[in-house]
Amino acid sequence: MEHKGSYILLTGLLIITLLVTVVGTTFSYFGVTKGDSQGETTIQVTDGTLIFKCDSDINAGTVNAGESLSVKTFTVTGSTTGSNNLGYELDLNVKTNTYADNTVYYTVTSTNTSSNGVTIQTTSVPVAIPTGESIIKVGTGSFAGPVENGTHTYTINIYRSNESYIANGEQSSFVASLDLIKA
Repeated sequence: MEHKGSYILLTGLLIITLLVTVVGTTFSYFGVTKGDSQGETTIQVTDGTLIFKCDSDINAGTVNAGESLSVKTFTVTGSTTGSNNLGYELDLNVKTNTYADNTVYYTVTSTNTSSNGVTIQTTSVPVAIPTGESIIKVGTGSFAGPVENGTHTYTINIYRSNESYIANGEQSSFVASLDLIKA
């Protein structure tokens, strides 16, 4: 009888191990994979692959009026063997913004490095970032298939306006990430 209890325990552990393995394998196959310290994200989709390279998240404290909180240069690389376009969306995921409304802005500069597809539109007018948490759609781009390693290069500048809304000694913070989504 003592052996029956150990068989039940071993069978239970085997089932749990099998479930963890199946769930982990399924997630790694269908999910987005985040790279190492290079800041590379690969999105594998039915009609191709998008690779997003950005060195790190944005994390800034109080800066003087007119100064940059962060300037990030990043690339989106697309490959597809089909004739369909491979679209993507770039979001600015603001996790914390304690600056006053109409104090923090962003601009984007885009370069169609490989002369393939359509880049996110360059902004000539600064775009305001509201106080608090928010997800801001920066824009959409696409690669025209078939293409191998088509590249779009971007620079986003997040900065404080020239207005002085912060009192002496007041501390502010800004924490955000750039997220690429298959459109």
